[in-house]
Amino acid sequence: MTFAFGHLIGVWLAGKGYEKFGSKKLSHYAWFFLLLGGILPDSDLLLEWTIGIESHRTITHSLLFAVIALVVVYVGVTLLWKKELPRRKEYALAVGSGIITHLLLDMLSSGVPLLWPLPYYFSYFNIEFGVREKITIVHQLLPFLEDKMRRTIIDMALGTAWIFYFWYKKRIQF
Repeated sequence: MTFAFGHLIGVWLAGKGYEKFGSKKLSHYAWFFLLLGGILPDSDLLLEWTIGIESHRTITHSLLFAVIALVVVYVGVTLLWKKELPRRKEYALAVGSGIITHLLLDMLSSGVPLLWPLPYYFSYFNIEFGVREKITIVHQLLPFLEDKMRRTIIDMALGTAWIFYFWYKKRIQF
């Protein structure tokens, strides 16, 4: 399981690879949407923590979610951000690419439901069928680590926000 910074690094490497091999430079805002897409699938953890719905690695870890996010960004830029109309396709593809990169990274550690709502979980090692039981060290062996894990993820979220702040102020570039 890759955490927020691992996903951000993976997406950053994908973006740099695109720039190098595609001989194109990503715009400032395209980087924002690419990095956002890289962490967006784990937004389902907020539902787990706030209202107790176990939803991690369901719809947000599927190709359907990537398509929905792509369409939402395209339509959102069209309706709300008139000056960026020529680049709306670039931004939509960037968020979709970030989500796909996230899914590919998650497939290294365990399965993801690429074809959600179908009950197939794909990883690089196998394809599983059926409802997955949540068997992790946190939930089964060491429940006292759950609070520490939440604090760690909150810390990563703050670090991610800090990076986005510096990116927004154009103090760092990717």
